[in-house]
Amino acid sequence: MFFTEIEKLAKRIASGNLPGKEAQIRMVSDRFKDRYFELKPNAQTREGAVLILLYPENNTLGLPLILRPEHEKGVHSGQAAFPGGKKDETDKDFIQTALREAQEEVNLDTSQVKIVGQISPLFIFASNFMVYPTVAYVEKKPILEPNPTEVAEIFFTNIEKLKNPATIKKTIISTPQYNFETPYFDVAGKIVWGATAMMLSELIALID
Repeated sequence: MFFTEIEKLAKRIASGNLPGKEAQIRMVSDRFKDRYFELKPNAQTREGAVLILLYPENNTLGLPLILRPEHEKGVHSGQAAFPGGKKDETDKDFIQTALREAQEEVNLDTSQVKIVGQISPLFIFASNFMVYPTVAYVEKKPILEPNPTEVAEIFFTNIEKLKNPATIKKTIISTPQYNFETPYFDVAGKIVWGATAMMLSELIALID
């Protein structure tokens, strides 16, 4: 089943018919829905990539997430995320960025990783970052180790849990600029919201 689902997912991504905004907006706060996708990159926008790593877990697709360390001034301090980061000049493309960052942050053995494709890029206006998500897979659950300077915790979930409507809840998020209610995925009590939830929403739409 796993490889069948991966093959279907690869074909859907390769077709170029990505759900993009239609799926992403489901996990956007009502406060920002009317203008989120009107905000565009600018001359100061940085570019980076994240890795969405799938693996077989019973009859579904498992995937790891990370929790960022708490930093006093960090825009994404303490948030759930995918492994990833800023593109280096030496990276030939965003796929290499995603793989390199995953190796650095969670000690992923990238020699075992097979690329499925890239889903819709997403502009994160809060940090002025354009993120390019790469979907990949490994043939068994990866053994990962957090880099303590970049990752506070590694945790796992799967597509079946994320597809369960009961997993999507709402909470109040407080930032230096705003207080607002937002939808999120409840993953073992952890709040997965924002750009990570938007990318997960598109992945689920592609698989579903």
